[in-house]
Amino acid sequence: MERVITPENVELSDIHDRPELITSLLYKKFLQKIDEAIEATPRRKYDKANSALQLCNDIVTRLGFGIKYEAGVLADRLEMLYQYVFELVLEANRTKDVAKMEEAKRIIKDLDEAWTIAMEKVKQSGNAAPSTTAGIKARRPALNPYERMEIDQETLEQAQAKPREL
Repeated sequence: MERVITPENVELSDIHDRPELITSLLYKKFLQKIDEAIEATPRRKYDKANSALQLCNDIVTRLGFGIKYEAGVLADRLEMLYQYVFELVLEANRTKDVAKMEEAKRIIKDLDEAWTIAMEKVKQSGNAAPSTTAGIKARRPALNPYERMEIDQETLEQAQAKPREL
């Protein structure tokens, strides 16, 4: 019987050249951190909840970086879902609303379960992941929205560090 993949039992050598495994680990880490925030908020441990929720949004951003936009509509929908979860977590952190944390948890848990099933089916078939773009020349979009956000942030930081003189 093969071991269950968790953030605690995975080694770096396990995930090398396996982006599907990285995605699975990110989902699991998100669920772990959102649970910490859900537990800390009613106990008024807002610093712990804040740290956990910030990490959740970092994870969602990293998940967004991993989207393969060549997959078409599914990738676009997944991006929209990640953006929704990002906004939910942001608002939950601002208002300390456990219901919003629970909603974000439910969405990522559903994605994690679907992702795990898909990985198992691919493994059982003995093939690499099926290509949804067979016969179509793959092209990278001009800018992934998450990359654009990171570039904008870097530009802002550079501008603040070295303001121009008028």
